[in-house]
Amino acid sequence: MAMIIERGQMICGGSLIHSRFVLTAAHCSRNYTLSVRLGDYDISHRNSDCTRDGCIPGPKDFIVTHTYTYVPYKDFHDHDLALLKLNKTVQYSAYIKPICLLVGVEARFLNRISRFNITGWGRTKSSVVSVVLQQTTLQNYPVGHCARLFGRNMSTSHICAGSASSSTCSGDSGSPLTARIVWDMKRVVQFGLVSYGRMNCQGPTVFPNLLKYGNWIENTINQVLAKASTKQKNK
Repeated sequence: MAMIIERGQMICGGSLIHSRFVLTAAHCSRNYTLSVRLGDYDISHRNSDCTRDGCIPGPKDFIVTHTYTYVPYKDFHDHDLALLKLNKTVQYSAYIKPICLLVGVEARFLNRISRFNITGWGRTKSSVVSVVLQQTTLQNYPVGHCARLFGRNMSTSHICAGSASSSTCSGDSGSPLTARIVWDMKRVVQFGLVSYGRMNCQGPTVFPNLLKYGNWIENTINQVLAKASTKQKNK
């Protein structure tokens, strides 16, 4: 889980997918300098997070040096995803690890998933920002359900998910939609990221279906790293 920060304030969530890249919503990338915080849980504790089960080290901050937005993106209704390149390599630990993505898998694989998990520090009933990272379970709804609700055309490039008792809200944009699947072993895989929902934070949320964007994500990362490697060799 990644926290996207702008001018000292949390604006969105994201996910670590590579030692140099974080995935988030395209509408979270602004003209201001962004930073990314990894390994956080309770944002009121800067040096370390402690619960009754013990303590974890303090979070790590990184500067975003470049944003790569999916080219057809115009607004949050379609193709709402972006890659954030970090200024240095992330050192993985027990508390900071990349999440799995499926590349080259057909979008209909999504039909096997009935429930998702969503996490974020977004608005709750009692506060503008949740101090402690929240999570909830959402059901996988037919895309047509969201298309009717929001009055928009949608396709297999979208995911519609919701719950009668909980929902995403402002501040959750870019946060990962995940599910635990069996793929050679049990793995937590990211299938989407928060794009938009209803203004009252009730009802389903729309997510870009990452099964449709896996190749773009992989190719973009490979091209950026290859270009950086070539520049380094030519110095």
